[in-house]
Amino acid sequence: MKIQYLPSEDELILEIYPVKNRPNKKLGHFKLWWDKEGNIRAIAITKCTDELNDFEKNLNIVQLGGIWKGIQITDEDIQEVREMLLRRLEEKW
Repeated sequence: MKIQYLPSEDELILEIYPVKNRPNKKLGHFKLWWDKEGNIRAIAITKCTDELNDFEKNLNIVQLGGIWKGIQITDEDIQEVREMLLRRLEEKW
């Protein structure tokens, strides 16, 4: 098993077993290699530093979907709900 970073291509590769040909599948920023039995042989993340920067930038942001899509939850909302939950817990005990 080896892990390598290719700065010229901004690609991080985890090679579990040696691979020599092209990836079996490309999914967005991921490349996957697998064998005939379906076992993953290697995984590559392309544009790795871009993804890492976006991840660090959006670390405290959660994308809401479904009926919550477009709703923004503020720190005040979180504080109100936290206080309400604490009151309910105090009532139980």
